[in-house]
Amino acid sequence: MGDLSVAEASRYLNVSPRRVRALLANGRLPGRQVAGRWLLPSDAVERRQQVAPPAGRLLSPASAWRVLAVLAHADYALECLSPPLRSRARARAAALRLHQPAEIPKQWRLALQDRAQVREFYAHSSVLRDLLDDPMFVRSGISAAHDHGADLMVLGGAEGYVRSADLAHVQDRYALNPEAGPHANVRLHVVEEDEACWLFDQHLAPAAVVAADLVERDTPRDRTAGVKLASRL
Repeated sequence: MGDLSVAEASRYLNVSPRRVRALLANGRLPGRQVAGRWLLPSDAVERRQQVAPPAGRLLSPASAWRVLAVLAHADYALECLSPPLRSRARARAAALRLHQPAEIPKQWRLALQDRAQVREFYAHSSVLRDLLDDPMFVRSGISAAHDHGADLMVLGGAEGYVRSADLAHVQDRYALNPEAGPHANVRLHVVEEDEACWLFDQHLAPAAVVAADLVERDTPRDRTAGVKLASRL
C-alpha cells in the first residue's frame, strides 16, 4: 500500500507532525528513515487510526502508573502521595471502570498509553523461556493473559516490562535484535526507574496492567482479551 511521510500521516491521524514523531520515537508507530526523512507504512497508520484514542490530554507516565496502582489494588504505592494526588488517581481509576466494553480500548489508551515506551525485537526461540523467567522482566500482555484467566495463549513470543536502566543488559543477554520488522516476537514496555517501582516487586504483572497492554495491540483477539480483563476489575 506504500509509505506515508510524517506530514501525510499527521493529516490522516488528525494529530500534529510532532505527535507522529513522538509515536515513532516510542515505537507506537513503525517507520524507517530514508535520506533523513521518516516513512511510515500506510497500513500501520491505518491500524493506528482505527484504534487511536479520541483527541484529549494523555496522562503523564507517573499519573498513569498511579491509576494502574489503584486498579491493581496496590494502594501502598500511593502512600507517599499527597491526599489530592491520591484522590485524583482513585477518581481516574473509577472513571475507567465505568466504561462499557466497546469504549474500553479507546478510553484506556487515552489514559494510559504513555506509561512506557514500547520496543519490539526479534529473539531466537531458544532464549524466550529464559527471558520470561529473568528477574529483570515482569511478564505482561500476551505473556500473562492466561495467568489471569483470559482465553488467550500465545507461544513463540514474549511481552513484559523492563526498567530503562536494565534495557541494554537484557538486550545484550538475549541477543535481542531491534531490526526485527514483521518478525518481531518480543515486545518490551520500557519504564523509567522511578515511575512504577511497585510493578517490579513482582514477576507477573497484575490484571490491570495486562489489560492495558492487550487493548493496545493490533490483533482483535488480543484487544478482546484485554477488554474482558478490564471489565472484570
